[in-house]
Amino acid sequence: MTLLNDRELVRPSPRRVALLACAALALAACTGESPKNGSGGEPGPVGPPGQPPAGGGVPATSAKYIDSSIVSASVPEDGKPVIEVRLVNESGQPVTGLPAGSIYFVLARLEAGVNAQSSSWQAVTRRTEEFPGSPAPEPASAVTGTGPTNQGTTEPATRGRWVEGAAGNGVYTYTFAQSLKGVSDIPYDAALVHRVGLEIQLRPPGATGYIPANNAVFTWTPSTGGPVESGREIVDNDTCNACHDQLAFHGGARFDLQYCAMCHEPYSFDAQTGNTIDLKVMIHKIHRDKLPTGPYGIFGDNNFFYDYTDIKFTQDQRNCDTCHEESDTDTPQASNWRLTVNREACGSCHNDVNFDTGAGHGGVAATDDQCGSCHGPTSSFGLRADDVHFDPLLRAGEKFRYEVLNVADSAPGQRPTVTIRVTDPTNNNAPYDITAAGGPFQVGNASLRVEVAFSTRPDFTNTGSGSATATSGTPAQPISIDFRVNGVPDPAYPGAFKATAAVAIPAGATGSGSALLEGRPNVTIDGVLTAVPVVASGKAFAITDAAPVPYRSVVDIDKCNDCHKQLSLHGENRSGNAELCATCHNPNATDINRRVAGSNCETVTGTLDDQTIDFKVMVHAIHAGELAGYTVCGYRNTGYDFSDVRYPGRLNNCEGCHLPDTYYPPDSTVALATTLDAAPASSADRSTPLGDIATTPATAVCSTCHSSQAAFNHMTSISAGGSVTAVKDASSRTPSTPPEGCSTCHGPGKDADVKAVHGVAEFQFN
Repeated sequence: MTLLNDRELVRPSPRRVALLACAALALAACTGESPKNGSGGEPGPVGPPGQPPAGGGVPATSAKYIDSSIVSASVPEDGKPVIEVRLVNESGQPVTGLPAGSIYFVLARLEAGVNAQSSSWQAVTRRTEEFPGSPAPEPASAVTGTGPTNQGTTEPATRGRWVEGAAGNGVYTYTFAQSLKGVSDIPYDAALVHRVGLEIQLRPPGATGYIPANNAVFTWTPSTGGPVESGREIVDNDTCNACHDQLAFHGGARFDLQYCAMCHEPYSFDAQTGNTIDLKVMIHKIHRDKLPTGPYGIFGDNNFFYDYTDIKFTQDQRNCDTCHEESDTDTPQASNWRLTVNREACGSCHNDVNFDTGAGHGGVAATDDQCGSCHGPTSSFGLRADDVHFDPLLRAGEKFRYEVLNVADSAPGQRPTVTIRVTDPTNNNAPYDITAAGGPFQVGNASLRVEVAFSTRPDFTNTGSGSATATSGTPAQPISIDFRVNGVPDPAYPGAFKATAAVAIPAGATGSGSALLEGRPNVTIDGVLTAVPVVASGKAFAITDAAPVPYRSVVDIDKCNDCHKQLSLHGENRSGNAELCATCHNPNATDINRRVAGSNCETVTGTLDDQTIDFKVMVHAIHAGELAGYTVCGYRNTGYDFSDVRYPGRLNNCEGCHLPDTYYPPDSTVALATTLDAAPASSADRSTPLGDIATTPATAVCSTCHSSQAAFNHMTSISAGGSVTAVKDASSRTPSTPPEGCSTCHGPGKDADVKAVHGVAEFQFN
């Protein structure tokens, strides 16, 4: 199983980055056939209840969503906490009749860290997991534990006393069976912070899944009774769900990190492997690619083994700030990753270190209270956590900023002249001399180019760019200007350089175009000359338009970077700009030039038939993994098979990547069809779209996830009008093919509105 690592799309890299998704924990995603609505995310604050209907409240089984909150908690003399719970439905109406068998509670206390150890939750509701357990765990080779272990667990409300208020106002009380004073090794201390949390597992009649509900938590100090801040808020739900869209575990009833941390604490272990299930250790190990001493795994429900060996993080594993967001006011302790350094947290990734003997640690043995002397926030050894935990490529890239300042002579038949500037934001935006011998753009394999693409509407086609002849080259590529070779100072702009394209804007071009600056400076990192990714920048220019019309915006690069930190492809050349990608990855482009007999491309893909590299198809297909079975050929005729990619989020969450409402079926009378064969036998000319065999626009996109024969039959039916054998004319359209009718059913407000069917609005963190 592989998660997408962008820097490996073009070339295999020894710099494998560690992992991002808990996909092996069976995070639900929509299948190729039935996009499922998201469920169970953390709701916002509970508002005032709506007016109850006659009879008082709404039956729990009729709710589409149950929004829970814990209003108060108290500890009577017997030590059995009494909590007040409030339940409302999606409309704010009180929920009545929730049976005790459908709600579960967890009780924990927060222990302060001593001797530089981390503070930690300790579950008071807990159980003993038997060893080896029943049924017998498989595979037996993974069973490395030695005996029964302790685990935090839930207390079903059937054990205690679950009472619904008589007024039908959605208020319930629960009295725990577990006493805070009844655990010999957890002495009760009313001055410590405690937390209670709940989960709801209610299935309506005939349903297979639970009614979506949140995990309410209430954090308080029994000695005072009122709610308090825990003092241990490290990572927030919105941070995790920026990649995962909607984390859901244990059958779809547990979603909230505050709730997860109550059971996944340092005193809980998996009996079958002996591995800790402490949240901070478990999550680090899952997200760490290739742990030095071997894989991490645990046995879960029904003794099923979850093996995280092949999960890959989608960015450099040293980017601690991706999850630990110190700017997030909801996580005031996010800085603990660099302030509270100890063996438990650090050893979760550096698990080849023996802190007792110093093996793997330069021979230096260390206790928790000694870690800070080298790695703590006041250390002067250059080994502070934040000194060494960062992506050195991105850090180096912060010294470069690209700008396209001007595009001149861009009318049809003219050779455009583009002016650019590269500056250093860390040095008062001082401009670089890109032609300086020994400078970052004149050493190693540095590059600096402007890609001139046209037209911006409805999509780039680049017809007439000269990137291909009838029998050679790659079709539909932009006009490329090499500034490393041809750049000269432009006196009109201080610190800027200009260069003129060798190819003219075609005589038949209309509308507007885009000029995008890309490239990789080379700098020395740890004594090695290294290519560095820099965010691309661009500028729209007019061809025949009265004023430049920019390229359409349908995806949010910040959403891409939530998972990828900074998208960087093609050997660090092309970074952080989706429009730049689209200049080459347009509807007319295929990988035909990489389909070479006897190459690795043919071995991996099994065919010499070309494959579309249209961005909208390629990105959907890569993230759909095995649903799409997408293979493509790239640099040095290397084949790439993305069928084993597992997307860490939910495929049905269109706004996980898209800007709002930009994912409806395209109008096939305007949008361009996607070329499948750039040189069919009937035309055999890859330099022009004329005669290309193509897939109609909506069918091209939707079929990447909806990949079954039934879906294909639906898309290509007479009513839908899709085709995979359409023939393009010189304008890149398919005039002989009837328009697709997808919007009739799947457009905004229609019976099968894409947004509604995919449940996009139900994802809280979009």
